[in-house]
Amino acid sequence: MKLFLSLCLAATAIAAPPSLTEIAPRGAQQGKTLTVTLSGRDLAEGSKILSTLPAIFTPLTPTMKGLTYLLELKADAPPGVYPIRVQNPNGLSNILFFTVGTFPEISESETPNNSLATAEFIKATPVTLNGTLKGPDRDYYRIAGKLNQRLVFEVEARRSGSAIDSVLELHDEKGTLLARNENAPGLGTDSRIDYTFPRDGNFYLSLHDVRFSKQDQNFYRLKIGTFAYPEAIFPLGGRHGETVEFEFSSRKSGITKTTVKLPETGAFTTLAMPGSPTLPFPIALTDAADIINGRIAKPGQIDRYPIKVTPGEVLLIELLCREIGTSRLDALVTLYDAKTQKKLTAVGDQPPVIDLFNPSLIGRIQGDPVINFTVPADTAEITLAVEDLARRGGPEFGYRLSIRKQATEFLVSASPAYLNVPRGGTVQVAVNLDRRGYDGEVHATIPNLPKGWHAAGGFIAPEILDSTGARSGSRSGVITVTADPDAELPTTDFKVVAEGGGLKRTAAGSGAVIDVAAGTGLPDASSTDRQKAFTAPWLNIAMPAALTNPPAAALSVKQIKRTEMAEGDAFDFEWTITTKNPGLAMPTNIAVNAPGAKDLRTIDMKPTAKGAPTGTFRVTTTKSTAAATYDFIVSANLTVDGNRETIFSQAIPWAVSNKEVSSK
Repeated sequence: MKLFLSLCLAATAIAAPPSLTEIAPRGAQQGKTLTVTLSGRDLAEGSKILSTLPAIFTPLTPTMKGLTYLLELKADAPPGVYPIRVQNPNGLSNILFFTVGTFPEISESETPNNSLATAEFIKATPVTLNGTLKGPDRDYYRIAGKLNQRLVFEVEARRSGSAIDSVLELHDEKGTLLARNENAPGLGTDSRIDYTFPRDGNFYLSLHDVRFSKQDQNFYRLKIGTFAYPEAIFPLGGRHGETVEFEFSSRKSGITKTTVKLPETGAFTTLAMPGSPTLPFPIALTDAADIINGRIAKPGQIDRYPIKVTPGEVLLIELLCREIGTSRLDALVTLYDAKTQKKLTAVGDQPPVIDLFNPSLIGRIQGDPVINFTVPADTAEITLAVEDLARRGGPEFGYRLSIRKQATEFLVSASPAYLNVPRGGTVQVAVNLDRRGYDGEVHATIPNLPKGWHAAGGFIAPEILDSTGARSGSRSGVITVTADPDAELPTTDFKVVAEGGGLKRTAAGSGAVIDVAAGTGLPDASSTDRQKAFTAPWLNIAMPAALTNPPAAALSVKQIKRTEMAEGDAFDFEWTITTKNPGLAMPTNIAVNAPGAKDLRTIDMKPTAKGAPTGTFRVTTTKSTAAATYDFIVSANLTVDGNRETIFSQAIPWAVSNKEVSSK
């Protein structure tokens, strides 16, 4: 999905790339016209909006709070979550999200509403209320209920790009708890209460973050009304271009079916339940024809699949469920010998980081199961079993199972989500491998760069068992991206492509990354309170890039000598910093990193003279440094106008021919 441009680019350069911290409000009803303010840093007047939001942005006079626009939403704008970022002459901003809904919208009152006594009165429904939670905050809302009246209270937070992990509670006028929900089926960490009032009277809804955490993105959207909603979707995806019937299920409204033709490209798409105001579900897309769509429909259910095998062949078994964002399945996958029923291997049965009896939290930091399995001798058939780790089941416990007979595989991811590259400067792209049976060397590149752009590095050494029997664990690398002073502006997203062992894989973009800070509500935040950052791969954005102002200085490094030693090699390098600022203070040392290289030491770091823009250093290896191609990643910190600025050299590939270490 490509972002369209809605405003003209300003010609005035600013000091740093733009950064968005807030959009107010966070959403609006279809067809409405409203004023929207974008807040952040280095937001120049005349910045252009990049968004897929079906709307017209008209710039208004900026305020002290930020850039202000008249937003005219189209009447047929599909409900959903849309990305918004800005671009100006000094680069791209991060993405924040704006939600289109179907209900009238209001904003939380500025008057404190942190108790039953100060609860804000909801005058009419249906309505969507935009609010925020500031750390140890509880927001209370009063509803005048009627006998046998049914209302649905639904939070849109994490699904809309907020870091809030919501809890909803419904009380009567005495404070008695009537209903509570933390993680509703189909909503991930968002909440929903469906309640029928037993009498006329005042009822009180409270909302807070489960960890009472302080988050930068702390907004929520509270939807109140009488409406149908899905709790699960099945299947969880389909093949590109295929016409598929999907089933939405709900304990309240039953089953709703819809048939759609899936997009021809992309790793994800989204699909809404017909007639429901609830946000659409993400669903997975693939070209593979052998995906099994399954579901643990009842508590304690175990799905078993017989597989004919040949001794010595390798199976790659992948199960996709929670990572899609719609399934609640914490999958345990076990392989048995079909003849003897002997357990051969299992994935997913490691103890979770929190109490098993709080299963709503399990899987927040765990991935879905992957097994790379070599068939033992005298085995002609195995049985694959899929179950929920907590023995749960229901419509929302779906999965997608892939069983492939092949020896090796790897997946690749890259960050950051977008690049701002200074003219005449260099930035870094981190590359990470998910090795799924392939332990060999991988080289990652960014192909088809515009004129004046250069990529270097990207070498990821093989995983090996060294002379001590330790596994090297080589799964990360760095690509440096450099733009010449006269480089052309990019017209398409960059893509990271990794190759090795005859495999070629393209990194899937995260779309956006919104950090989720650790909370203070639990005693050990380091182990029990971690949550993954919010990402949006369903945007199908690779890695947008832009040019920014030149850096304060440029760093170049060259190898000047290599010396063979008894147990390793020594590499001598020279660095040079060039700048047009004669008063810029030079660093006394620089930082050197070589991803994946074991027993690497950097010594003899020194400038050629005090305050000199040049210097030398030596890097040594040992017999435990595997024979492979590595990258030196070199950076230096400068102080510019009282602020720290980090500059990078292009990656320097270097080869180790150590014969003491051999590949596994």
